[in-house]
Amino acid sequence: MKAYTRKGDLGKTSLYSGERVLKSTMRVEAYGDIDELNSFLGAIKCFLQENREDFKAQIEHIQRLLFIAGIWLATTPESPEFGSVVGISESEIKKLEQIIDNMDHELPSLKEFLLPGGHISAALTHVARTVCRRAERHVVALVAESGKGKAHDELVVLLTFLNRLSTYFFMLARYLNLLHGASEVFLKPSGTDFILPG
Repeated sequence: MKAYTRKGDLGKTSLYSGERVLKSTMRVEAYGDIDELNSFLGAIKCFLQENREDFKAQIEHIQRLLFIAGIWLATTPESPEFGSVVGISESEIKKLEQIIDNMDHELPSLKEFLLPGGHISAALTHVARTVCRRAERHVVALVAESGKGKAHDELVVLLTFLNRLSTYFFMLARYLNLLHGASEVFLKPSGTDFILPG
């Protein structure tokens, strides 16, 4: 069996539920962002400290949830498959909130805007945060065009999960810098950061 099918050469793809749609549709944009985010998480895992199995397990769990979210987004509410595909549960949001709170207790308070960077694991985590925000924006568009019902309700849960996930990535980036002894870089309150060198 060949790795390519040529079926997508004219800009269409098959959803998990079987329909052929343009690759530019909002649903495909959304699960494409989810896939991109999942790939960044794989890269982040490669740069975590060997002894931090806790963070590796957290990230792998999130990767599995994102895979589930991608399948769910690739299934239209009108399709027969919709009833058999699970979405993200609200309990996963609570778990994220607990992890965020635990990291927050160990981090110094933040009173200024933070520039992304530091250790490579933290820098990649900031990239993951921005990809997560893009996925969130595309899911917002899907929520706006969805009617009331099970599909709408599950989209709202997914939207909340992505919103909380982006906060998790922000906190994780700061925590990874702390673990690696990397300094955080802040915007100067005087505004001199916006003056280009002569």
